[in-house]
This record gives sequence, structure tokens and C-alpha cells, in this order.
Amino acid sequence: MSISIHGMSGGPPAGLPTGSPVGSLAGRAPRSRRAVRNVFAFLLLSQLLLAGAVQAAPETARAPLDLNRATADQLEALPGIGAVKAAAIVAVRDAQGGFQSMEELEAVHGIGPALVEKLRPLVVLGTKQAKSAKTALK
Repeated sequence: MSISIHGMSGGPPAGLPTGSPVGSLAGRAPRSRRAVRNVFAFLLLSQLLLAGAVQAAPETARAPLDLNRATADQLEALPGIGAVKAAAIVAVRDAQGGFQSMEELEAVHGIGPALVEKLRPLVVLGTKQAKSAKTALK
């Protein structure tokens, strides 16, 4: 089947029903270019969004972080925790020998109940670090 470009200017090519999608767009070249451009933009955008979702998936699939063993750098990766709060968490944790409950995290300057609730699904409280283990290494 061959379609003549010249035949498209006056209406649908011969042999196509007037109600078909190709027949309805055949006589309107500017609109069909716009439709192709819109479809292309939609496909490109969906590919970019899917690529971003795939890259973000491993981030959410990580295991919860142990507050009693995490380094300051690991704590900074948590939402709402910067370098200053991470250092404060480590200082309070070392001073009291570890956290026994999430509510003890509120003793850290700058951390309130709202942030504790935000962090609750992202962290766990493992066993406390024994101070004797630290002194045994010295």
C-alpha cells in the first residue's frame, strides 16, 4: 500500500474510512505534527520519571539504621538530620551509653516529637554499646 503525500492535502487518502484515526488526521498536517510532538514529549517524560523511580528504589529498600551503632555520617543521611544534629546525637548517645527508647532521642537539642515520629520507621535501637568495650581497646 502506498500513500501519496499530495493526496493528503485535500482529505484522507483513498481507501481509508473517514472515521478512522488516520483518516481524520490526514488532512491536518500541523495538528498531526503537534500530536506527534506531544506523544514524543509524553514518552520522554515518562521515561525520565521511571528512571528516577528506579534510582530511588534502592534508597527506600535499605535496612533501618541502628541509632546505637551509626556513625555521624550515616545519621546525616536521615531526613531532618544535618551535621550538627548528627554530632549531637552521637554525643548524647556516648554520654548515656546508648538509647533504650526512641523518646530518649528527644533529649538531643533540636529534635522534637515530630522528628522522632518521622525517623521511627527509618531507625532501630540495637543493643547498647558497652563502655567497657571502649576502654578495653585503649
